[in-house]
Amino acid sequence: MVAGPRVLVIDDEAAIRFGILDFLASHGYEVDEADSCSAAEESFRRNRPDVVVLDYRLPDGDALTLLPRLRAADSTVPIIILTAHGSIDLAVSAVKEGAEQFLTKPVELASLQVIIQRLL
Repeated sequence: MVAGPRVLVIDDEAAIRFGILDFLASHGYEVDEADSCSAAEESFRRNRPDVVVLDYRLPDGDALTLLPRLRAADSTVPIIILTAHGSIDLAVSAVKEGAEQFLTKPVELASLQVIIQRLL
């Protein structure tokens, strides 16, 4: 059996990570998870995902500090940022740093899957 695309889900809220992970896994994706910037960097380097779903606020930093570090490791991996605290300025900053999409929580899982498919 061929493994599906690998998605790294980074969120400090276990329930959100589980919901996204469970949904994507049930649709054939290989899913890794991380709950902090440091865990995310380690997983990114170890398992090289095809797509990253990144929460904006993490206990040891935020998406705007992590994004350039992930881009430096592999600039070809698309990154989707999720936030419960969205603003136009934040979205513009995230896109300037290299995010492909900026979505507000709660995210519609079917929409997230469509975006992931489009990015792949």
